[in-house]
Amino acid sequence: MKLIVKAAFLLCSARCFLLTSAFSIDTKTQVIFGGETAAQFGYRVVQIRSNGVPWLIVSAPLLRNQTETLFRCSYDTEQCQPLQVPILQGENITSEISLGLSLAVDEASDSKLIACGPTWKRRCGRNDYLNGVCYIMNNFNQNLKEIRPAFQECISGVDAVILFDDSGSIRDSDFSIMLDFILKLMASVAEPDVRFAVVQFSSEPNIVVNFANYALLGGKVEEAIRRVKHRRGNTHTPTAIHFVANEVFTSAHGMRQQSKKLLIVLTDGVSNDKQFTFEAAKEATDKKGIIRYAIGVGTDFLTKKEARDELRDIASLPENVFSVRSFGGLHALQNELKEKIFAIEGTSGVSNGSSFQKEFSQGGFSMLLTPEHVVSGAVGAYDWAGGLEEESLGDHPQIRFINMSMSKTELKDSYLGYSVVLAHRGRFKFYVAGAPRFQHVGRVVIIESLKKRITSFIGGRQVGSYFGAELCSVDLDADGNTDLILIGAPLYYNRIQGGLVDVYSISDMGRLKHLQTLHGISGNRLGRFGSALSSLGDVSGDGLTDVAIGAPMEDEDRGAVYIFLGERDKLREEYSQRITAASLSPGLNFFGQSVQGRLDLSGDGLTDLAVGALGNAVLLRSRPVFTVISSLNFSPHSIPLDDPNCASGKVSGVGPRGSFSLCFSLKLISTKWSSGALQATISFDLLVDTLQSMPRLTLEKEARNISGTIHVGTVPICLNKTLQSQLCLDDTISPLVLQANFRVTEEPDTSARNLRPVLEPKTNLSTTIEVPFQQNCGSDDICTSDLRISFNFSGANGLKLTPSFILNLTVKLENAGETAYKAGLSFYYPPILSFQGASVLKSNWRLSPVCEMHGSERNTSVRHSSCRFSPRDLKEGTQAFLWLSFRFSRNDSWNEKFVSFTLRALSQNENNTLDDNEATEWLPVLHPVNVIVKGLESTTYLNFSTERPETKILTHVYERNQFVCTHPAILHMANIEDSKEPPMSRCLGASVCTRVRCLIANLSRESIKFNFSGEFYRPQSDSKLQSQNLHLRSEASVVIDESRFFQNQPEEFHYSQINTEVEIISPFNPVPVIVGSTIGGLVLLAILVVVLYKFGFFKRNRVSEMDEAAAGQADPVEPTDPSPPQTATDS
Repeated sequence: MKLIVKAAFLLCSARCFLLTSAFSIDTKTQVIFGGETAAQFGYRVVQIRSNGVPWLIVSAPLLRNQTETLFRCSYDTEQCQPLQVPILQGENITSEISLGLSLAVDEASDSKLIACGPTWKRRCGRNDYLNGVCYIMNNFNQNLKEIRPAFQECISGVDAVILFDDSGSIRDSDFSIMLDFILKLMASVAEPDVRFAVVQFSSEPNIVVNFANYALLGGKVEEAIRRVKHRRGNTHTPTAIHFVANEVFTSAHGMRQQSKKLLIVLTDGVSNDKQFTFEAAKEATDKKGIIRYAIGVGTDFLTKKEARDELRDIASLPENVFSVRSFGGLHALQNELKEKIFAIEGTSGVSNGSSFQKEFSQGGFSMLLTPEHVVSGAVGAYDWAGGLEEESLGDHPQIRFINMSMSKTELKDSYLGYSVVLAHRGRFKFYVAGAPRFQHVGRVVIIESLKKRITSFIGGRQVGSYFGAELCSVDLDADGNTDLILIGAPLYYNRIQGGLVDVYSISDMGRLKHLQTLHGISGNRLGRFGSALSSLGDVSGDGLTDVAIGAPMEDEDRGAVYIFLGERDKLREEYSQRITAASLSPGLNFFGQSVQGRLDLSGDGLTDLAVGALGNAVLLRSRPVFTVISSLNFSPHSIPLDDPNCASGKVSGVGPRGSFSLCFSLKLISTKWSSGALQATISFDLLVDTLQSMPRLTLEKEARNISGTIHVGTVPICLNKTLQSQLCLDDTISPLVLQANFRVTEEPDTSARNLRPVLEPKTNLSTTIEVPFQQNCGSDDICTSDLRISFNFSGANGLKLTPSFILNLTVKLENAGETAYKAGLSFYYPPILSFQGASVLKSNWRLSPVCEMHGSERNTSVRHSSCRFSPRDLKEGTQAFLWLSFRFSRNDSWNEKFVSFTLRALSQNENNTLDDNEATEWLPVLHPVNVIVKGLESTTYLNFSTERPETKILTHVYERNQFVCTHPAILHMANIEDSKEPPMSRCLGASVCTRVRCLIANLSRESIKFNFSGEFYRPQSDSKLQSQNLHLRSEASVVIDESRFFQNQPEEFHYSQINTEVEIISPFNPVPVIVGSTIGGLVLLAILVVVLYKFGFFKRNRVSEMDEAAAGQADPVEPTDPSPPQTATDS
C-alpha cells in the first residue's frame, strides 16, 4: 500500500556565493512569526482579507492538536492566533489528517479560504483507505463547509444490476442465449459480498430479481430468471437506466449503502426512447455513484458510428464499452467481464488486487478555489495515476473527476494533481495540473474547464526532476488573461545548479510554448530552486507582474527567495534580487519552502511577500520605487560672441558668459504607496566643458567643477551658478558641454517603520547639455558655407607599384563663406592603396583631422575614406593645407594606365552641388622593372707606335638582354692637350664622346652577354707622334620610359663601365746604346787596371814563397824567429 504525504523538505546541502540585492523587497523591516518546528509551522503561507482586514495564514500541518493547525498572523501586532477548525465531526479519527498541507484562496474575493488535509487514514474492512478532507471558510466565520474530494466510500461488497434488452428485434433463440450468459456471469462471481438484481426492458422496464430477493431466493434465482417472458417492444434504454437508478438502487429493494454499485446494460440496438435522454440517465446514476458498463450485440455496434457513440453514452468511461457480433459471442466476454467489472478490492475471491480507484486518492493534495468550483488534486487515485476532481459550490454540488486515463498502466504512479492552477484566456478557462512522476520525467496537462478535455501537455526532460511539482500562472499586464505558465522542476540536477523553472506562454486554445528557463545561482546543486512559485503583482513599479521563486535548500538548507521582474512577454533572464535567510535571521532554515505575495498586509498600499520556513513565517515588505528627475539648463540659449576687438590682439580679461541651473526632484513610480513623504539625499558633481582639456568657461576662481549635497523631495530644488571666460577665445565653434553626475541615498520613512524607498535601477544618474556659441551668420541668422577644395600629388610623377611607395596628396581646403557646420572630407582612391593618415601642414585656424576607412559597399574598384575635424565647425575664412598619405598595399598588378583620386568637401550647411566642392585628378601608373647591367672580361690595355700606322681590335663585353643598336660610330683620336683627366660618367670630362642607343626588344629574365668591339688604329700621317697615355672608357646604362616604368633597384645597378689604357710608344734605336756602352766599358776597364796596379797586383814574389814552403817541411815546430824566410826567385 502506498501513502503519499507532500514532503516539506529534503536534506541536502549547498553553498551560496551571491549577496542579497536590495531592489524591490526590503530586508531591514521584516516581521518573523515563530511556531513549532516539529509541527512544520510555516509549511504553507497564504494572504487573505477578512472583513477588510488583511491576515497572513500559516499552517502547521503536523501539530498534534488537529483543530489548531491553522494560524492567522497580524503585521500590526506581530502575533499569530490559532484558527479553531472542528474537523470530521462524528468520525472516529485514528490518525493525523495534516490539515493545512495545502491552502488556497479565492483570488476573486480574497476572503474565502480552503484548507485541506490529504492524509485522512481510515479503516474499511481489511484495508486502510487514505483520503482527504477540506474546509472552506469565509471571513473566518464558524460556518465551515466540509468537502471530501475524491472520496472513496467504504465499500462492503458489490451491488450489481444486469439490465438486459428484450425488445422485439431479439429472436427467441437469442433471448435464451442471453439468459444463459447472465446466469453464468452471476455464477462466476458468486460470493457472499456480491448481490445481483436483474431488470428487463423494452418499452417499459421490469424488475425480475432485486437485491433483497437475490439474497432470499438463494439457489432459486436461476429458476426465477428462466421464467422471464420475452415481452418484445421498443428499445427505450435511457428510461430503463433512469428507472434502475431511482427504483432499483434503493434500500427498499435491498441495496447496501456501502457497496460498490454497478450497472451492466446489455442491448442489441440503438435506442428510440422519446421520454428520457442519456444525459438525464447519466445524471441519475452519477448522483448515486453507479459505475455503468455497456455491452452491445450486433454488427451495428461494430460498423456504425451512431451505435458506437450510444454505447459510449451508456458507459461511465470509454473503457467500459464491450461489443460482440452476435449473442453467441457473449460467452467469450465472460472471463474479461469477471476480471474487469468485478475486480473489487476487499471482496473475497472476486478481486485480483490489481488496481485501485479512489481508495488512496489523497484528495486535496493540491487545491484551487474559484467562485464557482473547488478543484482538488487527487494524486493517489487510480493506482496513483492521479487526477483532478471538480466540485461545484452550489446547493446541489456537481462532481466531475478528470484524469488522463484510468486504465492505461503506463500512467500509473504519475501523481496527476500534485499541483494545480487556473489559467484564463479570453472566454476560456483552463486547469493546469502537474504530474511530476509521469514516466519518471514528469508532465503538465492543460485541461479545458468547461468540456473537461485535455488541450495539450508538456513533458519534462530529466528523470527524477519532479517536473510539474509546482505551478504558477502569471498575468503580466493585469488584463485578466494569463500570459505565462511557470513550471517548477525542483529536483532537477546538474553539476552546478539544483532545480529549474521553465516559462511557457499559453494560447487561447490552451497550447503551451516554451519561452525560457530560469535558474538559481551556481554552487547549489541540491538547492531545490522552484520548490515554491508565486505571482507578486507589480513590485518594481514598471506596470508588469513580477514573480517570486523559492529555493529552500540553498545555502546549506537555510534557503533563499529569488525575485524575477516581468518584461513585455516574458520574465527577465537574470533575477533582480536574491533574499537569503542569513540576511534576515541566523535561525531561519528552509526559507522559501512556500511563498505568496498578493495583498498589502502592512497598510502602505504595496504588495507584501510572505515566505514560509521551517518553524517560521516571514513577512517582507515591498519598497516604494522612485526615480530622480534631473534637469540642467543654460541661460542664454547660446554663449555670446567674443569681443569685436579681439582681432586686434589688444583685448584681454575675464567676463561672464552665462549661467546654468541644476535642478533635482523625486518622482514616485509605485503610485499605490500611501505612506509618508518621499525624501532622498543627492550628492552631485558638475563638470564644465567636459570635452576640453582646458575649459573655456569656468566657475568662480577658475574652477571647472562644483560638488555638493542637497536634500530633495517631490518639489524641485535648484542650484544656480554663473560661468565666466576670457573675453577672447580660440575655439568658439565646438559647443560647451556641461555634465552633472549624482548619487542618491534613500531616506527611511519613520511613519512606515523606517521603510526605505528604493531608486529605480534604470534611473539616469547623469544629465548633460551642449550649449552652442553664437555664430556670425548675417542678418538672416542662417550660416551658409562655401567650401572649396583642390589638391596635387606633392611632386610625384606617378604611382609606383611597389610596397615601399608612399604617395602624399597636398590638399588645400578653404571656407569662403560663413561658418561650416560639421565640416569634413570624403575621398575616393584606387583599391591598390591603403589610407595611412592625415595631418595638417598649415592652417590659419586650429584644426585636427580624425579619419576612418569605410567599406567598399560592393564596389571593389574604389576605396572610400573620410575625415572629420576637431573642432567640428570651420569658421569663415578658414584656409588649411592638409597632407593625405597613402601606401601601396597589394602585390598584384594593376592593368590600368592611370588612377584617379576624388576629394569632396562636405558640411551640413553646404550646397553639395557646387563645382568647387569636389576635385578629381589622375596619376599615371608606373610598373617596376629590374634591369641590371654589369661589365665582363674585356680589353683593358692597347699600345701603338709613334713611327708607323697600326690597327688593333678593342672589345668591351657587357651582360644584359637582347639589344638592337644603331650603326657603329667612328671615334677620332684627340690631342692629349684636349683632356688631361680620365673621362667620368655619362661622358663628363671626355674630349671625345660618342653615344650608341639600343632598344630592348624583349625584357626577359634571361642574362644576355653583348659586346662593343671595333678597330682601334692610328691613321696614316707624315707627322711623327710623341709618346703618350690615353684612357678609353665605355659605359653601358639603361634608360626606361619613365611615363610607364621605374627602376626598382638602386642607381648603381643601372649602368656599368669598362676602362682601357692606350699607350703610344716611340720605336727603339740601338746604335747610341752600343757606342755608349763600348766607350763606357773601356773607361771602366782603364780605371780598374790603374787601381790594381796601385795595389801591386801585377808584382811577382816567387822565391819567398818557395823558401817558406821548404822550411815548413823540415821542422814542423813552430819557428820562434820572427824574421821572414828568404825566398828564391824563379828564373
